[in-house]
Amino acid sequence: MKKIFFTLMLLCVFAISCEHDPLYTPVDGENPPIDEPDEPGEECDPDKIYFVNDVLPIINSNCAISGCHGNGSSQDGVNFETYAGIMEEIEAFNATDSEIYEVITEDDPDKIMPPPPSSPLTSEQIAILRDWINQGATNEECTNTACDLTNVNFAESVWPIIQNNCTGCHSGGNPQGGISLTNYSQVAVIAENGLLINVVNHEPGFVAMPFNGNQLDQCSIDTLEDWVNQGYPDN
Repeated sequence: MKKIFFTLMLLCVFAISCEHDPLYTPVDGENPPIDEPDEPGEECDPDKIYFVNDVLPIINSNCAISGCHGNGSSQDGVNFETYAGIMEEIEAFNATDSEIYEVITEDDPDKIMPPPPSSPLTSEQIAILRDWINQGATNEECTNTACDLTNVNFAESVWPIIQNNCTGCHSGGNPQGGISLTNYSQVAVIAENGLLINVVNHEPGFVAMPFNGNQLDQCSIDTLEDWVNQGYPDN
């Protein structure tokens, strides 16, 4: 079973309505470049949205992908591989006048992004992008120095990490590699066979995940490991 899922990860392709380029293969295991943040990492402020920590994972998982707006693709001239490219579609301090916000909140299935059969962004993800834009859309990151592992559970601790970093690729009618991560049972499979921890830790022999983004912060990795070590309970 582990060998089958590992093979699927290696063949991972995001199947969506736009035409696909050949599968992007990182050089020497590296991910595509992303602009360095304007400010060095600070301690995370719970009332602030950070580009690197909060926004970039959502864009990488749902937009900056081969065949659409990343990994060599620039559908409609839009490329989200860099902060500068993302800002071309954003009006800082004004989400409602920002093109990226308009398309992720569209009701028209021919205009909404991500396009069907991909799953639309969740209300929580839309709120993150909206608040980040309204706060000024700055290129910043933070360090979570208060990582609380005393009550790690699936619903409140693990699922938000999976949803913001993985579900955009692994959902819809044709998820990457045939691996869907839209509920507890599906996540539990890759927790049980060891793939979840190996790919987020960027272990040798495994494809680094998130595939086209930065490695998860250490607190997120520790949270996933704690949950897996508990026996990956559905709680």
